[in-house]
Amino acid sequence: ESLPNYEALLVGCGLGQAPTTEAFLEKAILSGLDLPPAILDADALNILAKKPQWWSRVQGRAILTPHPGEMARLTGDTVRDIEGKRVEQARKAAKQWNQVVVLKGAYTVVASPDDWAMVSPFANPALASAGTGDVLAGAGAGLLSQGLASGDAAALAVYIHGLAGERVRKELGDTGAIAGDLLPALPLIIKGLREGAA
Repeated sequence: ESLPNYEALLVGCGLGQAPTTEAFLEKAILSGLDLPPAILDADALNILAKKPQWWSRVQGRAILTPHPGEMARLTGDTVRDIEGKRVEQARKAAKQWNQVVVLKGAYTVVASPDDWAMVSPFANPALASAGTGDVLAGAGAGLLSQGLASGDAAALAVYIHGLAGERVRKELGDTGAIAGDLLPALPLIIKGLREGAA
């Protein structure tokens, strides 16, 4: 009942797929509630993938942030199909689901149902360690809560996340970076962008 009072919603990171969690997601996301702008990630996507035509039950525009395995579950395609045509797959899904899709991976793709797509110029090991997708989702939720439209929030989150990864890679190298290393880099990247230095 309190969900409409929030500025933005992030669902899925570390959520699990217990029956009670699935029931919560069904009620919160798929029951027609008027939700705040939302990001659906990780186990939220895995639960949605079990629901036939789930996209017809999501109110408003959300940002979905699947990695290739989650995307394959959501679409019914294989990971090989997803990876073979990343831009096309993201655009097709965004159009069909009427949601913004962030297909994570090397050169992350952001696709909008408004028929545009962007490809991140970044691919490095600092963006591929466990938990970095959660950092991306959190950055997106922060931007949504500041009033950015879902497509803009998704594209900007992917960009600042990528720049943070590049900064971490420059400071720490290609080995051993963890998701927590990205967190202190994000505000520095945002500050640099505001000042025209990044």
